Amino acid sequence: MTTAAGALAGARASGRSQFFFYMAVLCCLTAFAGFTPTFWLPMTRGAYMARSLVTIHGIIFSGWMLFFVLQTWLVASGRTANHRAAGLFGISLASVMVIFGIIAAIERARDAAGVGALDAGLAFIIGPIWHVTFFAVMVALAIMNIRRPDWHRRLMLVATISMLDAPLARLFFYFVKFHRHMPVPVGLPPHPPVLNGIMPWEIAVDLYLLVPILYDWRTRGRPHPAYLLGGGAVVLLELLEAPISHTMAWHGIAGWIVSLAT
Repeated sequence: MTTAAGALAGARASGRSQFFFYMAVLCCLTAFAGFTPTFWLPMTRGAYMARSLVTIHGIIFSGWMLFFVLQTWLVASGRTANHRAAGLFGISLASVMVIFGIIAAIERARDAAGVGALDAGLAFIIGPIWHVTFFAVMVALAIMNIRRPDWHRRLMLVATISMLDAPLARLFFYFVKFHRHMPVPVGLPPHPPVLNGIMPWEIAVDLYLLVPILYDWRTRGRPHPAYLLGGGAVVLLELLEAPISHTMAWHGIAGWIVSLAT
């Protein structure tokens, strides 16, 4: 009886590891689908003319997605020792990703200022700045819970899904262009979209977060607290993002952040 129970528990653990690998693949495919038309393909043709720091940000972002797939695959295939050995590299990669994410947001505001839309740029960058900050917090919490695998892997998944707003926003942008029979330009337009409530790509992020919640509900009988806390924080920030982005207080903070990099 004990042997049978142990085998069943092992099978369930293996199934959960496979699920995290499949979610990592989904996140990775989404990231590359979003960035390929305006980043990777133009770069291969020599047509991508963005600042080098923004280019580095795109490469690091894609690198994180590939690394996340690798790490979940190592666990799913039973190579947990290799997974742990690669952990320090992952911490370094996540740290660099946060730094260059903030740099990319600052450059976005500068591009907007260049076309006379500084206020729109300062309002818009609340999104990327809070996303990289939230990502950093989730990764830090995951590292703190490294001896609690159920928390660790779920916090890492929430952190990665929270960063999908950028490629999902580009996919939405491509859809609009395609629907209007307009060509997809290289890069993004310098004038950022106006934030009026939760944006369509943020709803898509919420749907991605809903997948592991439902999986937990089906396999564990209830969602894990990591999803409830992380997902709840994502939704709360999405609700607060638009109203805060148009306040004088935020414009002052955003202007100060941009001035620091001048």
